[in-house]
Amino acid sequence: MNLIEIATRSRKDFFFYINKCNEFYRSGHDLGLYRELVDMHRERGNLEALLDDEAFLLTVYETLRKWNMDQQGARLESFDIFMRSIKLWNDHLVKLYDYKLDEHIGEDISKLKAILEMVFCNLNVMESKRRIVGVSKTLHFLLPDLIMPIDGKYTLPAFYGYNKFSNSPKKEFATFWEIFKETLEITERLELNKNDVSGDGWNTSVPKLIDNAIIGLCLTILKEN
Repeated sequence: MNLIEIATRSRKDFFFYINKCNEFYRSGHDLGLYRELVDMHRERGNLEALLDDEAFLLTVYETLRKWNMDQQGARLESFDIFMRSIKLWNDHLVKLYDYKLDEHIGEDISKLKAILEMVFCNLNVMESKRRIVGVSKTLHFLLPDLIMPIDGKYTLPAFYGYNKFSNSPKKEFATFWEIFKETLEITERLELNKNDVSGDGWNTSVPKLIDNAIIGLCLTILKEN
């Protein structure tokens, strides 16, 4: 049984590990900025308006910094390039905003994949070669009810047993899509919905709950060893 299966074995286990995430995981300025982003989504509920707000895009960019996207081997593009790229894909992102992981997908899965692939492979987030971590986090910040953020410390090892690396946008998207389909399966199997989202701590959306369960399990294992 791999880590994903353990974290999502049942609703009881799932929420146990979510609570461990909120107990053990970081809770400084990076959480504060992230909560600010989510609050903007909840207050407006209109991505088109948010994408016209430079303050919102700057908050997205600064949250990426706080989430380790501009240190060690990772390098963000400049804010101007980042902002122009997001605006270039404005129409695609607005279409994606209508979808939520716990609803409205079903028979639209092929259309959803096509739009996501276009955005994922062309969005200018990272100056460094690897895209999946920076782009998935950006998409989570822009589409918090659809996309789960992916990182190399918890997510990729939990899904693959190691920090999987691919050397082209197309191959990275294939990994991104595999993980997305798995989050969709988990959502359906555990019957997750917006009523499961308490809004406390890191519990901001259904995709983030799945991320939290993964982090919580990994931190629990680390604490025990």
